[in-house]
Amino acid sequence: MIQRIDWQGTPAYTLENDHLIVSVCPAIGNNVYSIWDKTLQRELLRVPTSPSDMADAPVQYGTPILMPPNRIRAGRFELNGQTYQFDINHATGHHIHGMLRSQPWSVVQTGEKDGALFITSSIDLSGDANVQRQYPHALELEVTYVLQGAALSHRLNVRNKGSRPAPFGYGLHTWFLLNGEPDKWTLQVPVSGIWELDADNIPLGHIAPLGSLSAITEGLRLEGQNLDTVFQIGSGNPCLAVLSGEDLELRYSGSSAFKQWVIYTKGEARDFVCLEPYTWVTNAPNIDLPADVTGVQSIAPGAALELEVKLELSYKS
Repeated sequence: MIQRIDWQGTPAYTLENDHLIVSVCPAIGNNVYSIWDKTLQRELLRVPTSPSDMADAPVQYGTPILMPPNRIRAGRFELNGQTYQFDINHATGHHIHGMLRSQPWSVVQTGEKDGALFITSSIDLSGDANVQRQYPHALELEVTYVLQGAALSHRLNVRNKGSRPAPFGYGLHTWFLLNGEPDKWTLQVPVSGIWELDADNIPLGHIAPLGSLSAITEGLRLEGQNLDTVFQIGSGNPCLAVLSGEDLELRYSGSSAFKQWVIYTKGEARDFVCLEPYTWVTNAPNIDLPADVTGVQSIAPGAALELEVKLELSYKS
C-alpha cells in the first residue's frame, strides 16, 4: 500500500507491506525519515519530531542525501579546468554535505511492480539559482525507493544534461537507532584502512592501518566507541556494513562506486550510529591521490550514472 499523507502540514508518502512502513518526504530533501519495523514493533531510524525540525537540521534525521558528501576545505576546489566555490556553512570555515539536504523533489511516479512498492522523485538542478551559483551544471537526479519484503532500496539515476563534465560525489547519512543499548550491537564492515584527519576532520591524504579498530572487519561491539571515522573500503571488499543486535540484523550495502564509509556515533555510542556510504572521500577533489582511491569522478555531458544502496533486515528468532 502507498499513501500520500499530511505530515503536520507537509506532504509525505508511506510505503507499507507486511514487514515495514517506510515514510519519505520528497518536499524536504527526499528523505526517508522513518522506517517502522512491524515485526519488532519499533522504529529503526532517528526520526524528527516535525517537518520543521528536519528542515532546520536536515542532516540530523532519517537518511539525508549528500551531494557532495562531508567537507570541502574552504568550500573550494578545481576540477576539469573549472574552479568551484561552495558556500561556507560550517563553523570551522568549510563547506559540508552539499546542496541537496533540504531541497524539494518532485514525485514522478508511485506504484507496485513484481510485488514491490516504489516511489520515484526527481530534482533538476539547472533551475535552482542557489545551486547554480556554486555548481553550474545541469544535472537531473532521479531517486526510486523500492520496498520489497523486508528490504528497502535507494536507486539513483543522475544525468548530465549540460555541455561540461560535472564533478559528482554522493553519499547517504543514515541514522540507525541503538535504543540506548550499544552493548547489544556489533558493527562489521570489510574495510582496509582509516583516513588520517586534521583537527577539522578533513583527510590529510594518508590512509593508516585499522589499528585499534581492526575488529570492525569481524564485528566491533559499539559499547564505548566514539567514532567519527572515515574508512577506505579497499580493493576487493564490497560496500557492506552489517549492524547486528540481539534480535535483528541490518545489512546495508552499496554499488561498487562507493569507495568509503564514514561511521559516526555523535559522541560515545548510545542512542544511534550513522552509517554513511560515500562515492568520494571527504574533500576528495583537493587530495592528490588516484581517483580509484579518492573516488573523484565526473559525469560527462549527455552521460548518466546509476547507483544503488540497499537495506535488508533479517531476524534472529
